[in-house]
Amino acid sequence: MYHCILFGYGEKLLSGLVVRSSKAAIAFIVASLVLFFFVVTALIYHWHKDTESRAAASAIAAAQAVKINTGWIVEVAEQALHRMDLALEADLAPGRGETQSRIEEALQGLPDSAKAYIVSAEGRTLYTTDPGFVNIDIRDRGYFAGPALGEDFHTSSLLVSRLDGSQIFAFSQRLERGGEFVGVAVISFNVDLLGDLLDSLALDPGSSVSIVREDGMLVGRFPKAEGPIDLREHLLFTDHLPRAETGTYAAISPVDQKARIIGYAAVPDTRLIAVASVSMSETLGRFWRGVRAVLLVIIPVGLGLTLAAVGIVRLLLKDNQRREELERALETNTLMFREIHHRVKNNLQSMQSLIRMQDLPSEVKRDIHLRFAAMSSVHEHMYHHDAYAALEAPAFVASIVEPLVEAYGSPATLELDVAPIAIDHERATPLALLLNEVVTNALKHAFVGGERGKLIVSLQPAADGKALLAVADNGVGYRPEEIVQRMGSKLIKAMVMQLEGRWSQDVQDGVVFRAEVTLNGL
Repeated sequence: MYHCILFGYGEKLLSGLVVRSSKAAIAFIVASLVLFFFVVTALIYHWHKDTESRAAASAIAAAQAVKINTGWIVEVAEQALHRMDLALEADLAPGRGETQSRIEEALQGLPDSAKAYIVSAEGRTLYTTDPGFVNIDIRDRGYFAGPALGEDFHTSSLLVSRLDGSQIFAFSQRLERGGEFVGVAVISFNVDLLGDLLDSLALDPGSSVSIVREDGMLVGRFPKAEGPIDLREHLLFTDHLPRAETGTYAAISPVDQKARIIGYAAVPDTRLIAVASVSMSETLGRFWRGVRAVLLVIIPVGLGLTLAAVGIVRLLLKDNQRREELERALETNTLMFREIHHRVKNNLQSMQSLIRMQDLPSEVKRDIHLRFAAMSSVHEHMYHHDAYAALEAPAFVASIVEPLVEAYGSPATLELDVAPIAIDHERATPLALLLNEVVTNALKHAFVGGERGKLIVSLQPAADGKALLAVADNGVGYRPEEIVQRMGSKLIKAMVMQLEGRWSQDVQDGVVFRAEVTLNGL
């Protein structure tokens, strides 16, 4: 009857364990699948954001490149116009040989596609580098009208050449003689110049570069716009430029209605804004192709995880059983570890008793007894601590030093300054013997007249993972010639060597022993 009840109770307990383990396994599988797909979704989202961030970084970098080139174009134009003005005679007669040479020299350094003009106040072209030039009236153009009204330097908006129909933009300078307006010097650039710049930036197909005047008028764009465009109502001028001279934003292009990431940067000391628009179609196309490739891998993996659910339940139950076996084995090992240290401690105490029975000088007996006591204290600590945990320095040092002071009946005041340093098991015995020898020396020799002195034992962290052990007393000190190399000194050297350290001993109002040792093998 009793055996039947016990068997039924055990079967019920095992059944409950199986049910709970199965539920836990199912919950774990569902949670893992949810987490898996959540992580995949989060990765795709962050991948998308990273794609946009990289496109923005590309746009701002391209805008900076356009800014540098625009600044160069303006500076070259300004210098060439100024040199042209200096090269002209008072009557603006560039046809003379010497004047002609000076003008040609002033135009050196301009791009091959740039064209220069000198136009009188009456609108008559006096000089040009344009081989296809036909004399036409340009006085209605802004680059003439602006200087005629007093503007020293003028930057045009996008223009369509009346000579060949190409898109150009121009820079002009007012020419004065005797304070009177006598004409303008003009340098024009073909918008194709921006096409060369766009090619050098290696942006995605569908990207563009532009120069915009600060009043919102388009100066140049590649790929080319259909004609002049006023951008004053565009986001660049209504929202972004008022807040920052440099930045990026996403918008629909007012030129071709395509979505782009736009980078912009104001060009210093000019009235111009450099703009680079990076197409998102190619970038996002690569992104979605990558997503599809990832999903082709992830979907089968998800199905495989789902099909593996039953196997995971079985493995989990086996794992529970194995874990219980390991826990029992660990507990057995821990008990055996403590029992070993307990027996070693008892054996050391037996050896202490045997020493006391020997016919030896009392001082020798005491020294041997204290050395065995130090080693016994190490095993005592290991017995009371976890089998694999490091020993705690404050309690360990106190257990070694305090019995020594008590055994010698020293009137000295003991001060312990021990940091919470971890001590490996294999380093504990050498440290205990080192402490025993150094403190014993201090107790035996520092206070020979029974003075009430002070004994300080310190253990603090040092560099490179080491620890600094210091034992100091304010006793009578010693003279180096009086030192006799006995067993204690040999033990000190041997123990410091085992602790991979070095030591020194100085006389400073007593004796100070210092040793830099390794207490943790990690």
